[in-house]
Amino acid sequence: MRKLNLLVSIALLAPAAFAQAPATAPAGQGAGKVAVVDLQKAITENSDGKKAQEKFMAEFNKKQKEFEDKQKQLTDSQTKLQTQDKALSDAAKADLAKNIDRLNTDLQRMNDDAQKELGDLQQQLFRPIAEKTQDVLKSYSNENGFAAVFDVSSQANSIIYFQDVADITTEIIRRIDSTPTKPAAAAAPSAAPKTAAPAPAPKN
Repeated sequence: MRKLNLLVSIALLAPAAFAQAPATAPAGQGAGKVAVVDLQKAITENSDGKKAQEKFMAEFNKKQKEFEDKQKQLTDSQTKLQTQDKALSDAAKADLAKNIDRLNTDLQRMNDDAQKELGDLQQQLFRPIAEKTQDVLKSYSNENGFAAVFDVSSQANSIIYFQDVADITTEIIRRIDSTPTKPAAAAAPSAAPKTAAPAPAPKN
């Protein structure tokens, strides 16, 4: 049975600006220090991020169930056409074939709608957390005189070695949880984001 092909990724909410431009080092600290952060972890594993994940996955699982129910109808119709081919009249086979085509079209439409709706929901839930993470990260980097902070959450990152002491993810999460969340500003609806790298759908 096919899975809902949802091309959504939290990483899309992490702008390239997180790989920061040089920060101003505080007096008495040497410039040129660098650090790494698992940005996706920082966004999703703070207290607000965990709540957002729960809401997102609840909606994801709801749409997955609807998709699978429709997929079962398609599979049943295909099986009937194959196993009862000789017993069915030409008119019945034609109707069944039309129903199969309709179900295929419905599945594709459901998939497209789910990508749009879940992409919008993801933006609504995670963008404020991503913006808060960015503010915390910039403040912490300035305090500690980091010239650059690199995101290591992407598999495409080019960093092949770093010391554990350079990973500031845990401290960023702690600071996010201790920083009051700004009230969400009303925003005009925007188009769903284009997706560059799919996140794996939950396995049953």
